[in-house]
Amino acid sequence: MKLGKWLALTATFVVLVLLCLSVGSVKVNFADVLRALFDPTSKHRSIVWGLRLPRVFMGLVAGASLAAVGAAFQGLLRNPLVDPYLLGVSSGASFGAVLSIYLATVSGFHILYRLPTFSFAFAMVASLTAIVLAKKNGTVPIVELILSGVMVSVLFSSATITLLMLLRRNITHAYVWLFGSLSGMTWDDLLSPFIFFLIFFLVGLGLSQQLNAMAIGEVQAKISGVNTEFVKLIIYSLGSLAAASVVSKTGVIGFVGLITPHMARRLFGSDHKVLLVSSALIGAILLCVCDAIARVIVSPSEMPIGVVTAFVGVPVMLVMLKKGENHG
Repeated sequence: MKLGKWLALTATFVVLVLLCLSVGSVKVNFADVLRALFDPTSKHRSIVWGLRLPRVFMGLVAGASLAAVGAAFQGLLRNPLVDPYLLGVSSGASFGAVLSIYLATVSGFHILYRLPTFSFAFAMVASLTAIVLAKKNGTVPIVELILSGVMVSVLFSSATITLLMLLRRNITHAYVWLFGSLSGMTWDDLLSPFIFFLIFFLVGLGLSQQLNAMAIGEVQAKISGVNTEFVKLIIYSLGSLAAASVVSKTGVIGFVGLITPHMARRLFGSDHKVLLVSSALIGAILLCVCDAIARVIVSPSEMPIGVVTAFVGVPVMLVMLKKGENHG
């Protein structure tokens, strides 16, 4: 039964990637997409390889990364409402991005204030601050971590709103970034999100048994011999790095890391070795499709992808709440 689900999911993945490569301001059918991928003489090769493939790959990597981090965080904290931005990554990244725009506007030196660099740096500052604030006697209690994450998020969100009020002229640019976009992605943009995702994903798979134990309960995990503080530190740190690297390139994309693990859990169960793989695959598909919708729904303009994921994510979460789905 599960083999059939995996085959269906893989087939869906391939078909939807081709579909995402075919949609845009210039329509390219499936046959021409395949020809452009493998034939250097194809008239659509520059569109497919130069513009759409980096964008689609970023969508796949970003979706997979956010979904896998969300799945691991939900299991670790035994909370179905946790997402990759738990530790204030999104609010820190948002503040860094808007600060970069503000400094560039005030000084005029756009080269000195690189948005992705500022975004990544403040995302990590926020997540590390949340961990430090939550730490007690060498441990990081779950309740305190969630509360410190909320406080850090509120602090950076307030600072971001203050900067937005000061920006005025470039406020549209800032708002678009705050809702996420895959527009203008290049092959160079893919490097850091892919590397951090791969590191987190492989480490997460290696710690899957420990994550399974901690999803049952931290006390039981300790009795089973799991070094819970080590697992939490590694997953929090690498998960925040993976999420921050995505947000620094794409802006804040909500709901993918929240709803995808629930979908994967319903289809493939709660074993984290399977859950991380299935969440990553479903997250990649989801974000790729949402980006395709964002490109065509108001064509020739483009809707921020975070708006599309919100329109998809909210109904899904409402259905889950109505059905009374519980974690695990």
